[in-house]
Amino acid sequence: MGPAYDDIERIEPMTDNAVAVRLRRPSPFLVEALETLINKPGTADGGTGPYRPTSTSGSAVDMKAFDAHYLGRPVIDEVRFQPYPSIRAAWAEMLRGNVDWLFEVGVDALDSLKTATNVSVFSFVRNYQYLVMFGSKMNKSSAVRRALNAGINREMLVTRALNGYGVPSYGPVSPRHWAVRPSTPTLTFDPEIAGELVHSKLRFTCLVPADSVYERVALELKRQLAEVSVDLILEEASQERLSQSFNDGDFETLLADPISGPTLFRSYLFWHSHGTRHTPGTGNPGMDAALDRIRHAASDDEYRTGVEAFQRATVENPPAIFLAWSERARAVSRRFTVPAEPGRDILPTIQFWRPVTDQRYASRN
Repeated sequence: MGPAYDDIERIEPMTDNAVAVRLRRPSPFLVEALETLINKPGTADGGTGPYRPTSTSGSAVDMKAFDAHYLGRPVIDEVRFQPYPSIRAAWAEMLRGNVDWLFEVGVDALDSLKTATNVSVFSFVRNYQYLVMFGSKMNKSSAVRRALNAGINREMLVTRALNGYGVPSYGPVSPRHWAVRPSTPTLTFDPEIAGELVHSKLRFTCLVPADSVYERVALELKRQLAEVSVDLILEEASQERLSQSFNDGDFETLLADPISGPTLFRSYLFWHSHGTRHTPGTGNPGMDAALDRIRHAASDDEYRTGVEAFQRATVENPPAIFLAWSERARAVSRRFTVPAEPGRDILPTIQFWRPVTDQRYASRN
């Protein structure tokens, strides 16, 4: 929880299956923090999931059903995670019957997978959003940052760069978040405001991960900014360089898709100046104050007011160019029945997946 842990006075065991948490002040982030990964101290594989790792063979990982899982023992006894060099290679193995499900399908392969008759494809909006972060070297006024955001047609970017698989992003809070009000301020496409950049002769570099989707997003971004006379220089960077630059804040701009949901606790860790995932030089005092307000909200109305203040602080002095929430899919052989809700990730229901008949599972190839 980082600094938000100061809200906790003590944690006491009540029974074998219950604990009591005593708070110093109201703290919605306590409940939201329970969404993150919880590991048992002192063990590498202690967690709370329905499967536990049993062995590693090369790069593959075998996992067995956990008998004592709180939702009951999974129907499927064993799951093997086998990496492949590309989606194409994994897809070919799925067609041969050697793979039962693809953990994640990128936007490049979604259209081709949806035409398959022996596979079910489940799309969902991820808790990650594409954005261009401003680093310490991007020393531009809040007016310039607002104009850069106003120069982006997010709906067009989703269509052209993501093949329609995404949701436009109007700030750090998902438009689907329960606390977003109709009156909540948002970053929007505004050619008139963006036109202020025409006379600034703005030129800056953006570090881009070496990945086809990132590249398409970056190229569309460059095209749109060029229409308001902004020269965006794209520079492909290794993961090591991106991580180092991100940690130091030593860059002009950087294209990334950080986790931004499903809770505002994630935003707190990322954008608050004392957050454990904060990058030096990003955020602003207004965002800090709004996030503190959310952190100590004593009611849903106070929480919503804090969210509105958080979005307003972002609109007034954007710490990034917010682009789109990404969409992904999981593909599962129709030999299995998978409980699913439209737009929701099926992975949390894996303990309830079951074979349709007694036909064999995928081979161990």
